[in-house]
Amino acid sequence: MAQEESSSECVDGVNLKMEGIKRKFRKGTIVEVRSDEEGYKGSWYTVKIVEILENDNVLVEYQTLKTDDETEFLKEEKDASDIRPCPFVVQHAYPYVLGERVDAWYNDGWWVGCIYKILHCSKYTVFFAMSNELLEFEHSELRPHLEWIGGKWIAALKA
Repeated sequence: MAQEESSSECVDGVNLKMEGIKRKFRKGTIVEVRSDEEGYKGSWYTVKIVEILENDNVLVEYQTLKTDDETEFLKEEKDASDIRPCPFVVQHAYPYVLGERVDAWYNDGWWVGCIYKILHCSKYTVFFAMSNELLEFEHSELRPHLEWIGGKWIAALKA
């Protein structure tokens, strides 16, 4: 059995332990962060790591969310366990199918859902289990859902 890496001090980066895999992110790295706030569960937002803090915390700056006065991008302290690399870009040229898990671009972030109904003109109704909602999206507002497991991106199975 392989031994886990011993923890080491990182002045310019943070070792994120995800599924037993450590991955180092540095200040300035663009990543995705999940929200566990009520009403935002199941969503992922693109952020830039601004500062590495103590206790596996990271100060991030959102790339799409702004402060209440709309003058600058929102900054927030997040636990390293809420961070993952940005998924690779997947060109999804073929139509989605019923039950396929997708991420939908909605409210400035990616929300996990599944194809509930196929409409005309490359439109879909997507079901979001976390909020029990059905919303309509264009093909271009969707991406295939991927899970970050064991340090690799894995295509999601049908819901």
